[in-house]
Formats: sequence, structure tokens, C-alpha cells
Amino acid sequence: MLLPKRATTLLVNKSTPFFSLAYKLLPNRIESVLLDYLMNTLSKEFIDNNELDFINDKFISISIPDLAIHWTFTKTQEYNPKDDRLVLVSDKHIKSDVNISGTLNAMILMASQKVDPDTLFFNRELTITGDTNLGLEVKNLIDQFNINLLGGAIKKSLDFWSQSIIEVRHAERSIC
Repeated sequence: MLLPKRATTLLVNKSTPFFSLAYKLLPNRIESVLLDYLMNTLSKEFIDNNELDFINDKFISISIPDLAIHWTFTKTQEYNPKDDRLVLVSDKHIKSDVNISGTLNAMILMASQKVDPDTLFFNRELTITGDTNLGLEVKNLIDQFNINLLGGAIKKSLDFWSQSIIEVRHAERSIC
């Protein structure tokens, strides 16, 4: 147990408004640089081995509705003629080929790899709309990312937060 049960429950259950405000205050430039770093750090090995060719000229959206977050990525020469890497698309009106959507907690559990994305999908905490085959490939790719590449602070935050979510869920199931 990382924190007392009551503190962990409050932290997890009351976090969405805090993160929503923090996201709204985050300057777009910092968001773009951070996402670019995270995406390309985690996907570099896959790009180098041509394992991301299946998303060439495709637009992949990630949504976290409870925070009003919607990011679209691509690996296409139109948006990135210089090199072979993922790019955050700033055009908010671009039609994505697939959208992977989930709550903040579901996305944290998936990103931390503490819960299998299939479990989140079958529990209806994660949804895939559009080209579902593409979405399943992206979901499986996310599950293969080496999150140890993220560095200490980000990795520790993900571990702490995901473990807190798991503890709260376990406690809630024990009460029922």
C-alpha cells in the first residue's frame, strides 16, 4: 500500500478535475514537445525495424473524454517529410482512421502496462472506433512499448498512479 486507503481513494476518485485543470493550463507548445518526446522515444525501436509501416499515411487518435483530450498522430510524409517518425497533427478537424478512447484511469493503466489493454477493452473502459483492425494493432503496439525508456520521474509517476488505481478498485470490489 503506497498511501493509507482513505487517502488513496480520495486521490484516485478526485483526480480528474485536477488533471483537467492542469491540462487546460498546459501551454500547447509544451504539450507538443512532451508528446513528441514520449511518442518517438517509445516507438523508435519499432520505427527502426519498420514495424510501424502499418500506420503509414494513417491518422490515429487517442481520446481521454473526461479530460477533453484528443490527440491525433500520423506517420506520413505529408506532415513529416524530413524523417521517419510519429508526428502530432495540430489540425483538430482531420478525420482519423481510428480512435482509441478511454477514461484517464484506463489510459494510465494501459500506459503503465499494469492491466492488459484487452481487459480494459472487454470491461468497456477502452473503446476503439473506426478501423478496428488498425486500432487493435495500435493497442497491441502500445502494450509492447518499453516503458523503462521513459525515465525515472515519468515511470515512477505511472507506477505510483496505476498502483493507486488498482488498490482503490480492489478495495471497492472487496466492499461489494
